[in-house]
Amino acid sequence: MKLLVLFIAAFIASALNAYSYAAAGKEPTIDAKEAIVRAVNGDDFKKAETVFKEYEQTYRYLNDEFNTLLFEGLKTSILKHDKKQILRWLDISVACEIQRRIDGGFKNIKEFNVAKVMLAKADKFYKILSVSLDKEKNETLKAAIKKCADSIGNPGLFGVGAKAADEQEYKKNQQIIYRVLAEL
Repeated sequence: MKLLVLFIAAFIASALNAYSYAAAGKEPTIDAKEAIVRAVNGDDFKKAETVFKEYEQTYRYLNDEFNTLLFEGLKTSILKHDKKQILRWLDISVACEIQRRIDGGFKNIKEFNVAKVMLAKADKFYKILSVSLDKEKNETLKAAIKKCADSIGNPGLFGVGAKAADEQEYKKNQQIIYRVLAEL
């Protein structure tokens, strides 16, 4: 009996260690933005350049998938010590992450839990970007992300209260999000 209890305890411990909540919450774009902003605010452009190089793969991915001007734009603005442009490109990197999560939500619209996580992450990035937006863009983006979240439906509890996903509503708001993000 003791052997069985030890086996179960070891199994549970290994299962818990297999999933790291810290790793699941890591967002390289957020970490990089915070570190670069800290460096730039302290006029430490060498540090900003070092952080940029450390997260180069993240910026290349966002560049290749969402905004082909991002990588060179951010790199050049750091090398030129142009604080205003650095902040703009960092905002664009966050906008790319919003687009990435909105795309993922649509691709997984039939998988409620996956789509819900994607939209929660899009909202997380939106909150970071919102401080840089004017009132109109902020309200438009916030409303469109909420409408996307509402349009993924809900499986209900054992089917009770289930609501089907509305792909057309999602696509309509996805386009609004893309339009607002393209204006950054």
